[in-house]
Amino acid sequence: MSVNIEILSGLGAKGPAAILVEAQGKRLLLDAGGALHPDDTITWANNLDVDAVLISHDHIDHIGGVAELAENVPLYCTPLVAKALPHNRPWHPLPERGTLEVEGIIVTTGQAGHSLGGVWLHLAVEGGVYYSGDACFESQLLPFDTPPKAAIALLDASYGSYDQPQAHCVQAISEHLYQPLAFPVPETGRALEMALWLAKEADRRQLTLAIDPVIRDNLAALLALPATLRRPGLDHSIRSLLARQNAYSPTLMLMCDRSDTPQQWPNHHLLHTGYLTPDRRAELAAGQISWQRWNVHLRASHLVALADQLGATQVVPLFTQLANNELNAWHGLLGERLCTAQRLSAHSRLVTLSSLGSFACPQ
Repeated sequence: MSVNIEILSGLGAKGPAAILVEAQGKRLLLDAGGALHPDDTITWANNLDVDAVLISHDHIDHIGGVAELAENVPLYCTPLVAKALPHNRPWHPLPERGTLEVEGIIVTTGQAGHSLGGVWLHLAVEGGVYYSGDACFESQLLPFDTPPKAAIALLDASYGSYDQPQAHCVQAISEHLYQPLAFPVPETGRALEMALWLAKEADRRQLTLAIDPVIRDNLAALLALPATLRRPGLDHSIRSLLARQNAYSPTLMLMCDRSDTPQQWPNHHLLHTGYLTPDRRAELAAGQISWQRWNVHLRASHLVALADQLGATQVVPLFTQLANNELNAWHGLLGERLCTAQRLSAHSRLVTLSSLGSFACPQ
């Protein structure tokens, strides 16, 4: 008996997530990512035959390719993530924290600390396969649950070898708050935590603030979940923010990231806190926008800590460059556990990562 894993997309660069796990005669697809850039197309879904699909969370690079899959393929996600599916797409519920059986395979989920309704996935096959989706230890709003042991760890390495703590990021952003600012953010991700932080900063600095109605709705959705699905002690702050009226002419604006953002708030300087498309990188280089990271992915030391916690013997860093200095950094961080586009052997397991990103771990 063996488990075979093919990383259809998401290995060696920041890109759509699509990972095929074949075990016990079944083929499960972990995430169905769409293109990050408007002009890009995805190719991982071409003629793909799977028994079921499991979606970790609702960001476009993890769910945006669902429309490319046959509608009769069973799809599993949490109820909040299901809101982002194509209209009328059938789906089955994943627990926000729990266990279920999918095509005869035991799947365990837990909170990933990254986004509203988002989960990590653990498959009880062979020594265990763990997929983090996008994950973060540092959210002050969304918890991260300790996963079961897993021999194979497919981990969010979006930040590469970066390892600055969240406190550094928050301090750097706070230094920009002297001017009218608009923060374009993913509506179910860092938006929720940043809303609470900006409300405190606005009060402390006597600034005016407006929060996008969609972000308010998502905070209300989080508040409606069981209290164990958010960090303790924050309910009063969330309720206070929801009761707070938006300023008519705000100094600070937290808004859903849309293509019309510059036109909508022409008098505000845009400060981005996450991934930048090539067009936005050009705007950054020209000084038209600013950028400062707000941590929502695993930083390097946290990825290593997670791999240690899992007891993983094979670790694949996903959604990151795996070349030159970055590859050397990962070798230093993970040692012989690192799986890259080369043939590896460790603990009687032969692991092969082809240029397409497939590998097999025979028992």
